[in-house]
Parts: sequence; structure tokens; C-alpha cells
Amino acid sequence: MLAAYTVPTSFAKAAMHDLVLAILHHLLFLGLIVMLASELALLRTAEPPVKRLAGLDAGYGVTAMLIVLVGVGRVMGGKGWAFYEANPFFWAKIATFALIGLISIQPTLAILKWRKAERAAPGYVPPQAELTAARRAVGLEILLLVPLLAFAAAMARWPF
Repeated sequence: MLAAYTVPTSFAKAAMHDLVLAILHHLLFLGLIVMLASELALLRTAEPPVKRLAGLDAGYGVTAMLIVLVGVGRVMGGKGWAFYEANPFFWAKIATFALIGLISIQPTLAILKWRKAERAAPGYVPPQAELTAARRAVGLEILLLVPLLAFAAAMARWPF
């Protein structure tokens, strides 16, 4: 008969904490992807529902902030700062996430402007040039998620 193996309580708690944060981190990223894809789909329509776009964009911003907070929790727990500090894929992931955040400023400002215009004049339709610019920015954000997710996978497995 095999002897029962017991995991030290502190290790088990840390592992469970890291697992919960990892699951939350992944779910938040999934939500972020869904919101961006929904924004892109709405921006492709002739008369996008500005109120819905504003809600999605606000949700996107909150989700991005939560991703950062949960990510900090994962860095401080889990493998610890020493692992991440020396990991080039971590820094590539952070830089890509920051770039996506910077790109998101333009569509966010446009959507806020449209929302204000719609409140002043119900039935307002954003100019086509502004819709095109916002659509391109959101499309680029989605495109940059590909290397971001690749960097995340490489980061978790580093060093090779």
C-alpha cells in the first residue's frame, strides 16, 4: 500500500491562489477578446449603435485594468518576480499589451465624442471617416492579440 502524500499547507495555499488567479486572468482575456470583436462588428455597420459601443468600450477598459491587477497578483505570487524580471517574453507581452492600450485611446475618444453627439442629437450617425479610423484601430488591437498570446505561452515555458 502506498503511503499518503501530504502537500505542505503553505505550498497548497500558494498553488491554489496562483491557480485561481491564472483562471481569472484567462477568463478576463477571453472577455477582452469578445468585447473587441463585438466592437469591430458594430463598427462595420452603416449606423453603429453608439450607446452599445460606449458600453462595450467601457467594459473593455475595465477588463484591461482588471487584467493588469490580476497579472500583478500573479507576478507577486506564483513564480515570483525573479522569474518574470529575467523573462524576455514577459517584457514582450507587457510591451504589446501597452501598445494595444495606446492604440485603444483613439477609438475610445471617438466613441465618447459620438456618445456626446448622440445625446445632443438623437439618431446621430458618426462620420464614415471616423468610423473607418476607429475600425482600423480596433482591428489592429485584435491583430496584436496574436503575438501577445504567443508571448504569454512562451513566457510560461521559458527558459526553453
